[in-house]
Amino acid sequence: MDAQFWQRFFFYKSFYIAGADENNWLIKRQATISTLNGVNTANVTLQFNDIYKKPAADKALQLQIMNGSKNLYKQTLQTDQNGLLDVNFKLPEKSSNLVIVAESEHKDKRAIIPINLNRAENIDLQFLPEGGNLVAGLPSHIGFKAIGEDGKGIDISGVITDHNQKQVAEFKSVHNGIGSFDIVMQDGENYYAKVTLPGGTIKEYPLPIVKSSGTVLHIKNPAESDSVQVSVLATNDILRSGNSYFLIGKARGIICYAAIFSFHEGNFIKRKIAKRLFPAGITHFTLMTTNRQPLNERLVYIDHHDNLDIQFTANKPDYQSRDSIALKIKVTDYTGKPVEGNFSFAVTDDTQVKTDALNDENIVTRMLLTSDLKGYVEGPGYYLSSKTNEAWQALDNLLLTHGWVGYDWSEVFNPPVITYQPEYKFMVKGNVLNVFNKPVKGTDVLLFSKSPAILMDTTTDKDGKFVFDHFPRVDTPMFVLKAVNKNGKSYNVGITVDEIKPPEFAISYAPLMEPWYVNSDATLLNYGKSNAFLQQQDYFPARGHRLKEVKIKAKKIIKDSQNLNGPGNADIALDEKDLEKAGKKNWLQLLQENIKGFRDAYRSVKTSQTVYSSSLPVSNYKTFGWYYIDYRFVRIIIDGIELNSSILSILAGVSTNPIDNLNYYLKSHNAEDIKGIEVIFSDRYADGYERRFGGFGDMAFIEITTRSGHGPYLDNTPGMYLYKPLPICWPKQFYKPKYTLKDTIRHLADLRSTIDWEPNITTGINGEAKLFFYTADKPSTYTLIIEGADMNGNLGYKLGKIIVGSNKPPANSKMLNIKNAP
Repeated sequence: MDAQFWQRFFFYKSFYIAGADENNWLIKRQATISTLNGVNTANVTLQFNDIYKKPAADKALQLQIMNGSKNLYKQTLQTDQNGLLDVNFKLPEKSSNLVIVAESEHKDKRAIIPINLNRAENIDLQFLPEGGNLVAGLPSHIGFKAIGEDGKGIDISGVITDHNQKQVAEFKSVHNGIGSFDIVMQDGENYYAKVTLPGGTIKEYPLPIVKSSGTVLHIKNPAESDSVQVSVLATNDILRSGNSYFLIGKARGIICYAAIFSFHEGNFIKRKIAKRLFPAGITHFTLMTTNRQPLNERLVYIDHHDNLDIQFTANKPDYQSRDSIALKIKVTDYTGKPVEGNFSFAVTDDTQVKTDALNDENIVTRMLLTSDLKGYVEGPGYYLSSKTNEAWQALDNLLLTHGWVGYDWSEVFNPPVITYQPEYKFMVKGNVLNVFNKPVKGTDVLLFSKSPAILMDTTTDKDGKFVFDHFPRVDTPMFVLKAVNKNGKSYNVGITVDEIKPPEFAISYAPLMEPWYVNSDATLLNYGKSNAFLQQQDYFPARGHRLKEVKIKAKKIIKDSQNLNGPGNADIALDEKDLEKAGKKNWLQLLQENIKGFRDAYRSVKTSQTVYSSSLPVSNYKTFGWYYIDYRFVRIIIDGIELNSSILSILAGVSTNPIDNLNYYLKSHNAEDIKGIEVIFSDRYADGYERRFGGFGDMAFIEITTRSGHGPYLDNTPGMYLYKPLPICWPKQFYKPKYTLKDTIRHLADLRSTIDWEPNITTGINGEAKLFFYTADKPSTYTLIIEGADMNGNLGYKLGKIIVGSNKPPANSKMLNIKNAP
């Protein structure tokens, strides 16, 4: 299947993952920009405190300034008595996810600090004509969006001028840097936008080129109207052609409206189209030729106000700490009729979890809005939750910009071929082939698994195919498949498995998330303190004694290893568990990713100078090449046999340069072929290898143990296949404590931030469901969120509040119902 077809159907969400006690730092950050002789310098002030706001005084910190994956600078600075330090560095012309990585002297603490600097000159401003193009002589409605370096919208204003600097229009953003304006373009004219940026800077941007011929698709969509007004305008040359055109309205993958028309009576066509023809959500209107060539496209939002209505009913008005809460949920459609549906439910503590129901994405905004748009939509909840005229205009502007030419009609008329059909259960499928690559009928195939213990067998069909199913639950499976004859012996056949390659897709860009410990507010700080305290409780429970640290060390044993020091006696070892995680990575990838300092090196015959590089060298250094670990020459031993240049010339022989042959060989085998890798470079382990294989000093030995045990002359066992499918994540029950009235002794503090999570709530024919959970220790306000859909795909979302009092219930402890979100 074409990647562009399915990529739009992935859900993207940016969030930050961190342990509450990951560095014990709270960091206050202030960043400004200074300019001298045209050079921009970032001036960043950082203050480091512990979680209880005590300054990290006189601490030496190693700082790295990163621009995306590129390391800009590295320096060591020391905090003052107040935990303060200043970092100044030259800014690159363009920055992408600019961060400072701070690490303590003993490398036991590490923090990532995003630096958001919005330089006015680097604001990205785009002008996007309605329907796709600017056409001379025809009125145009133009959307625009301004984005800062941090990826978020920036409000701007400005004017449009022609080549004579005459003002012909003005504009101002409505919400998050997005806006629109109207203008009539003249043929042969060039237009420019003079924009007033934050700080008063004025910058000039060119508008898109004006076409002398074409069509314009213009749509008016008043919120209070029961119809949309669609207008199509064309230039005179198109009018004279007499061609006919299609106007198509498509929503949720279904064509809901289609009409054919021509410009016989003038260059202006106007239609009123009833909104009831379309479901709620985004509708794509497309103008195309009768040859199915799209000309213009415009997205509009249809709101029928028909989302599901969800109501909570609590079992009592007041709640205390560690109290039982029982809720009844009732779901109806917009007419009040009960509906069956499936929903998820979450309860969080407002003092530890930030909630912003207005701007956060929910099932309604995702399914009906952002799933049809391109790029990062900032605060999608605003567009559907607010019922003001300004919010409706902002929504239309959003569709003008993020939905500009947002649909590929070639997929409608020429749908891509579905390569892989959907599977409804886990299966292992494959083929058995003979030496002539022909299917083998009636061959027995065995399937083994070590953990969990599984032994299954089946027989190939007339096409040499086999299928295994009805597996028990296993989250990280690894199977050995073996084709055998009637005597249980493998013979000269090959076995393959239908492996599905994991999809690869580009990550949608979104602004860099702020770690909880940077410029923390009270909510995030409470969360950090609670988690740090809970971690202490795990190691130091009530009436317990804290013991000194005990370190337990063990060696990784590689079965059947030819290690001269004995299995496990190596400086670095990768065992079967490590290799199982590697999947089908080749040997070169394994060495590069797991051995620090592993690199290629080239030696000049003339100077005997070693030049290190991470890529192919210049021609002067191609005389001799090999791999090194830092400065140590690498020697590779496979099942006790050294992989030297003579063997490589036989097994690879792709070049006269040994490293080219070594690269070919290492890339030709993957992790599934081996049981373990041991790296030896210290004197205590390397002496035996130097005596056995010759050489002395500055050498590193890599001992590889293969499954076949045949040394460098690696081969696969006939009729066998090692299969590692993608790991499966099975659902787990969310932990909920249960307190009894008689339990008066509290051994551990209950400081949960997430009070309850129910991912699968089903309402019956009466539209009702019941659930319960227990409150935590501290008085607080809890946020309740439920969202889901009925059996017909209608969506619902509801947010509510519960106030939990102290041991003495306050008079205002009660259930708070907040109005339904759209």
